Amino acid sequence: MRKEWWRGLREIYLTVDPRSLGAFRIALALVLLLDLARRWAELPFWYVNSGLLPNHTLLWRPPAKHLFSLFFGVSTAPEARVFFALCAVVYLFFLVGYRTAWVQVLVLVARVSLNTRLAVLENGGDMVMNLLCLLTLPLPLGTRFSLDAVALARQEQRAAGVEGPLPHFVPERSRRPIVSLAVLGLLLQFGFIYFFNAASKNGSAWKDGTAVHFALHQDKLVTWAGVWMREHLPPLALRGLTHGVLVTEWVGFALILTPFNWKQARLLAVCVLPLLHLGFALGLNLGGFSPAMMAFYPLLITASGWDALEARFGARAARGWARVEARGSRWLDALRSPGEWPWPELRLTLWNSATALVLVAIASEVLNDNSPVPKPLRLPQPTWAKAVIEYPRVLQGWRMFASEPSRTDSMIYVDATTAAGDHVDPYNDVASDQKSPMGNVVPRHMGQSQFFVMFSDRIASDYFASYRQAFAEWLLAYPERTGRPRDCLLSYHVYVVTDRSPEPGSNAAPSPVEKQRFMTYNAPSDSPCRELKKAPSSTSAVTSAL
Repeated sequence: MRKEWWRGLREIYLTVDPRSLGAFRIALALVLLLDLARRWAELPFWYVNSGLLPNHTLLWRPPAKHLFSLFFGVSTAPEARVFFALCAVVYLFFLVGYRTAWVQVLVLVARVSLNTRLAVLENGGDMVMNLLCLLTLPLPLGTRFSLDAVALARQEQRAAGVEGPLPHFVPERSRRPIVSLAVLGLLLQFGFIYFFNAASKNGSAWKDGTAVHFALHQDKLVTWAGVWMREHLPPLALRGLTHGVLVTEWVGFALILTPFNWKQARLLAVCVLPLLHLGFALGLNLGGFSPAMMAFYPLLITASGWDALEARFGARAARGWARVEARGSRWLDALRSPGEWPWPELRLTLWNSATALVLVAIASEVLNDNSPVPKPLRLPQPTWAKAVIEYPRVLQGWRMFASEPSRTDSMIYVDATTAAGDHVDPYNDVASDQKSPMGNVVPRHMGQSQFFVMFSDRIASDYFASYRQAFAEWLLAYPERTGRPRDCLLSYHVYVVTDRSPEPGSNAAPSPVEKQRFMTYNAPSDSPCRELKKAPSSTSAVTSAL
């Protein structure tokens, strides 16, 4: 009886199908490549010393005690592009599953390096991506749907004298379920992400159904689809969405961790939970949070689920693979054995020990960084545990829009005057859809990326005042970016504007709350920019003045 009880718990909480690991690897690799692409698009602003957050500024005033990033040694755009290219190569190897056991380590290093360089601007989506890379290190993600699996299958197929397309030959080693403490860690982690996000939403807006209304009035976050939703959906529909979010998060926690009818529960989770994150992504720009959460779901597909999929689509997949094999047989023959770790028994022992250590550190962070945890359970966090959490950036404060969405919205704008006499906003010119949002309320839609949203939120805070010098230097470099010397700034004032969101059903516009200036500059009397102001706007005059 005791053995059966243990066998049941092991199957529910410690076991994963190798096909789930292969599908998860592909999903996570695509999410990582998407994340790399959005960072590449803003590389000049964040990853070089001529941007808004130079590496020396972050090293002088680090946002945390324990930080690691290879990008701290990168200063110029060409250097950053080389490092981005190396990350892309690592992610592509991970996608196709080549030497996967070794590449998984490089994926974690690349992901943590990219994120930690911008730790000041990270959000929950970054934590989820880091967690997925870290907690799956002990798992053989290249066992199925990978070039490693192809190489192993071809070797064992020939050794066994088996002929025919590879889909008809799957080595026994690739069929065996994977049992690992890391599986338990992943289930607990994602179950409690939903639990704490739901438990923290205890404000009045979540109780009366107005939370989605106020969330969609965060104009720095809202998408155009979200603007349409808040302007056209009736209050009743928005209340339904609010309660739907809460119910889905509570249900998600239960479906992932329940031991009762767990196969059916996880199938339901795979079908229902992505709808929640698709809704988030449709209405709000939350960075990589929604894609990263959805990358987890393949791990919930059970062996019976995969067997049903293979029965439905297996013959078609076999025919497709036969065509691929016929066209690329020489290239496939060049594959050598998978990139296994040496000494597999020692590896298993080391990984289980390391996983247990990481889970203890995560548990200590969870207990100390989530408000629903009772005070008696908030035990002192050991120094080593904080280091284990901070180096890979796997913080555990899960409270999106908690205790309720803000009823106010904010933005920053720059009112700058150039030597040519123009009024410009160098910041929003690149940060927002609104090139010149000067005024007393936040415009209808700012269209900012995650990184500009976080920078706008934080740079006005006294806690981040040490980063303003770099911001000031970036603003004064405006003519270097435009290529026009007379765009040099004679003066600028940087404001943070706060407005109040309209009440549900009022169809009113946001109302002004406060406008505060927190940075200012006036060019000194001997500044070359003042000489340019006096000079005519011809090229020769500009050149002589410089």
